[in-house]
Amino acid sequence: MASRLSSEVPTLDARPGFPRADTDINNKEAKQPLPDSESQNHSQDDHTDKERIETLEKYPGVAKIEALYVVFGKGTKLWILWFSIGLISCAYALSDMTTYYYVPFATSAFGEHTVLGTISVITAIMAGVAKPFIAKLADLWSRPVAIAFGVIFYTIGYIVVAASKTVADVAAGEVIYTLGNTALSFVQTILLGDITSLQYRGLVNGLVSLPYIPFAFVAGNIAEGLKVYTSTDGWRWGFGMFTIIIPATVIPAVLILFWADRRAKKVGALSLASSTYARERVLAQAPTPKKPLTHILIDYARKIDAVGLLLLGFAFGCILTPFTLSSTAIGGYTNPSLIALLVVGGILFIATIVWEWRFASHPIMPLRIFNRTFICAVGIDFMYYFSGYLSDAYWSSWLWVARDYDSRDYTYILNILTVGLCGLSVPAGLIMKYTHRFKYLQISGLCFRILGMGLNYLSVAGNGSNAVIVSARVFISTGGAISVISSQVAAQASVPHNDLALAASILALWTSVGGAIGSAIAASVWNRRVPMMLEKYVGDYYNQNATALAEIFGSIYVARAAEPRALIVQAYDEAIKPLYLAALLTSFVSLIFGFFTKNYVLDDRHNAVEDTKINFRSEDETAPEVVAAKAREAEARVAERLQQEGRL
Repeated sequence: MASRLSSEVPTLDARPGFPRADTDINNKEAKQPLPDSESQNHSQDDHTDKERIETLEKYPGVAKIEALYVVFGKGTKLWILWFSIGLISCAYALSDMTTYYYVPFATSAFGEHTVLGTISVITAIMAGVAKPFIAKLADLWSRPVAIAFGVIFYTIGYIVVAASKTVADVAAGEVIYTLGNTALSFVQTILLGDITSLQYRGLVNGLVSLPYIPFAFVAGNIAEGLKVYTSTDGWRWGFGMFTIIIPATVIPAVLILFWADRRAKKVGALSLASSTYARERVLAQAPTPKKPLTHILIDYARKIDAVGLLLLGFAFGCILTPFTLSSTAIGGYTNPSLIALLVVGGILFIATIVWEWRFASHPIMPLRIFNRTFICAVGIDFMYYFSGYLSDAYWSSWLWVARDYDSRDYTYILNILTVGLCGLSVPAGLIMKYTHRFKYLQISGLCFRILGMGLNYLSVAGNGSNAVIVSARVFISTGGAISVISSQVAAQASVPHNDLALAASILALWTSVGGAIGSAIAASVWNRRVPMMLEKYVGDYYNQNATALAEIFGSIYVARAAEPRALIVQAYDEAIKPLYLAALLTSFVSLIFGFFTKNYVLDDRHNAVEDTKINFRSEDETAPEVVAAKAREAEARVAERLQQEGRL
């Protein structure tokens, strides 16, 4: 079945043939065709139809992706689509496995390693807020438009980083890149959710992560070849190479998806996927007044909830930034500017909640999505990322300074987590496939992760041996692989297809917020405790020379080479110990949320709240002339109904 899954694209319909244009392809009632004539008993159904039409008007991108299934069928075009998705996965994995570790060296090249925490917080906020925007973009326009958007911002961002002349340029480039990077990774997640059934959802998400594994073993060689760890400019080439690689590998997917969009519109497949589109095709024959540009712009601003996105972004920015600036601001947290930021951030956060749930016409966080399982999935991943960033925001910097690994071994150890997360997600997906459950698997994964966090704390609290460091990463990655993929499946299973992108974006938003809060706290602790511990352990050695101590703190290059080596290591171990302990304790909160999720049956349905199943179409059924004929029939039925309603 796995091979079949990779070679066939489904349609979301439980019946043979194609869905009626006056029924929603995603609704469980689509299994039974509605009669052509209205009866007295259909007043409730009419109300339901109107609600479904309104939903489809908000999410035309969903109708487009369903129309693509009709266009692709089971033939060569489908293989090209899967190949293009695989190509994106490979390029993205190579980028992720290398550039993430270059940022500490980029900031150190300007003697501003401490800015790393601020960059981490800002990019985490950007990644979180961007996902609801990308979800809206994918739903309102289409999936390929969102991918093209991502490529553009990814490339511009890394051009800025590679050509940076100050640490501010690095930060700005990282922010721009994060918007593009988020779009690429998130749209891929949406696509996989669109075209797979629940029983395969975890497995397929695991399979597209497999390219991370081989690249983990060559990332060190690439970094060494570029002299990232030995030259203050080697990291520039590390970022710059992906301004060519990513566009070149993503273009095939964008072209095939845009081609399919065009073909779907030409043969009328959209009329089969969406009753709303069929109505628009019919109504287009009647004269309609042209809308002014300002009206169109305001309409789109309402649909993407621009006000909500801006409020949310500024709220978290104001709340979290003071944590990273407290060590350098005069007076620390008593600084009036930091106090003002915290107050304004709190007010904006309250305003965001009020706006979203009282005034927004198209909210990015609609209440209908927040069922028990979805809330628990958000709670699990929020605390997962919160505890993870508490320990990992400066873990790579601590490892470089406090342990004597050469550059290649250093990269290998850094990549244990990624290899484990990606490699072990496939077995986790297989277990879900054959057990058709996820809950107790996720609980066991969270227990593994807690054990790993305990070993991580041990590495700075009495036993920093290679065995402890490596074992900690193995256990953390094992638990993470199981938990992350389980949360994705649970969240997507708990909502209908029309809400899949929004649900995935809200889950990702709050995980990013959790990571941002963890990064902010980690930055505050690091920026306060490292200078304090350096002064305590080596201050006398440097005759309390503030400039020398600042140079050690400001660059991990300098810190690694500084003497006396044993006291430098002790200072960094003591400085980071509270973060590792806090990460261990907060990991238990995710486990508590795990016990309250609903243990859905993972079967051949698209989600657990609708009866729609994943079916496969042959090339004969998806031939252009067949699709066009059925589309004409659907539009004729819609025209007849509109005439009865007096709209034609």
